[in-house]
Amino acid sequence: MSTGPGRPVFLTGMMGVGKSTIAPLLAAAWGAVSVDLDVRVARIFGAGIATLFARGEAQFRRCEHQSLRLLLAEPGLCARTVVIATGGGIVLDPANRALMHAAGHVVLLAAPLDELTRRLLAPEQRDARPLLTGAAEDLRVRLADKLMDRRSAYGEATMVVDTGGSPQDAVHRLLSAFSEVHP
Repeated sequence: MSTGPGRPVFLTGMMGVGKSTIAPLLAAAWGAVSVDLDVRVARIFGAGIATLFARGEAQFRRCEHQSLRLLLAEPGLCARTVVIATGGGIVLDPANRALMHAAGHVVLLAAPLDELTRRLLAPEQRDARPLLTGAAEDLRVRLADKLMDRRSAYGEATMVVDTGGSPQDAVHRLLSAFSEVHP
């Protein structure tokens, strides 16, 4: 078992790409801790993501930013391997991107648009994600629009890893990518 890169690893990418599923698997492979930033946001602000989002996306993004800052301020966090699953829109704020890049490795998890659409059409996904409200027919179009809006922000990632296939396959690709960067 590798110990990982010795710095935080931020998993970014569009909703449905597998950040929350892959983070604990990757952390376990490194014997490290995983953190789901959306879970932290909900705990810190005392409300679920859907409830916070209902107060307005701008308000939610402020909560997300504050939660990231609080996490990175924890003593010793930036000097060890911690796998952090972020929300898909965290990259919209340049300050968040700067914080993540300064603290560790920013990894873009990517999957084809059709795969994201298929994953997000599952009822348990649609019920838990505030940005998935509306008709299922236009989900693919809305995802394509979000991907286009976030293209340059996602493009700032340190590395890009495909999450097609199983979560375990994605973890193996991540481990290989990091072993090339940190042999």
